[in-house]
Amino acid sequence: MIRLSTKINALKNILATIIFLLFLSSCEDKEVASSDTKNPLHEISLRNIIDSTLDVNLLKESLDELIELNYLRAVAISYNDQLIFDYFKIGNEEQRYPVYSVTKSVLSAAFGLAFDQNLIDSEDTTIDSFLNIFNYNDPEIKKTISVKHLLSMQSGIRDDTNYIRRAEPIKYILDQDLLYAPGKFWNYSSAGTHILSAVFEKITNKTPEVFVNEHLFEPLGIENYYWEVDANGLSNGGWGLHLTLHDMIKLGRLYSNDGKWESRQLISSSWVDRSTLKNQFFSSGSGSWAYLPNNESGYGYLWWINNINDSKVFSALGYGGQYIIIDKHKKLVIAIASKESSTNSYRKKISSIVFEDIISIFPQINE
Repeated sequence: MIRLSTKINALKNILATIIFLLFLSSCEDKEVASSDTKNPLHEISLRNIIDSTLDVNLLKESLDELIELNYLRAVAISYNDQLIFDYFKIGNEEQRYPVYSVTKSVLSAAFGLAFDQNLIDSEDTTIDSFLNIFNYNDPEIKKTISVKHLLSMQSGIRDDTNYIRRAEPIKYILDQDLLYAPGKFWNYSSAGTHILSAVFEKITNKTPEVFVNEHLFEPLGIENYYWEVDANGLSNGGWGLHLTLHDMIKLGRLYSNDGKWESRQLISSSWVDRSTLKNQFFSSGSGSWAYLPNNESGYGYLWWINNINDSKVFSALGYGGQYIIIDKHKKLVIAIASKESSTNSYRKKISSIVFEDIISIFPQINE
């Protein structure tokens, strides 16, 4: 009995040793496998690329880095009027994304349409031509605010976004003291662009949404959108537009083609040039301007402007990391939708990848 017990114990020890060695071998195999092979989380698929000088591998590397970022919702690229890439981390082609202050650039386009149709004579026309300015505090100084001041963020109106929750938003904005005399300085103001929305409604007898839908969105085939309104039904001039990723690309392509869509000139090329001319200059790349590359940036008529490799690149930008980036000389459009909760470091990383890497990869289009 003792010998049998001893043999059984010996067999148990041998079996335990074999099991341990098998377990150890299994762990080693897994470690080798994990170090030798990398399963890609995403497959970068490009299409419609005709230009043989484009470094596709370098582009894929940059895109792979971009789509790994935590706060990204979706990204698309159009080159030479062809959609060459789109990726949806959150949502799909039918998903409407809140684009926030990209709305301002659409409002700029609306004013381009109004000027093209001779509905307004001059950018220097003051707002007292459209609004009864004497209904508000300090009318003498506020009646000197011009359409140009509002388009270029030089009106002096405070950036108080609480207007959207007020029963009388226009009165709420214009009853406040100006930060400075109109035209003297620059300050970003969503409240100022909401006044611009009110002025536009007086000029055209239509809200910006109704006018833009008729003269811009319908010709572009943009149907699946939403534009938030204030308490009185006026299109929010500061933010509030929701667009699909592909419709963001369409807007960018319109501007990359000097306002022309297919065979139709929707916005004059002169307005595209004028609205994307750098009127204000400031440094970017940090703080509130982390959306932009770290260089001398500027602002036009509700568009942001940068020089990338001696070429003008202009952008519609929205809170949290919403972008429509356009390089006309390359016919390049990049649209990005991000989570509102994105961090400053995320936006700086986006800026680095897009402005420093991706844009530089694309050759200029020779027409």
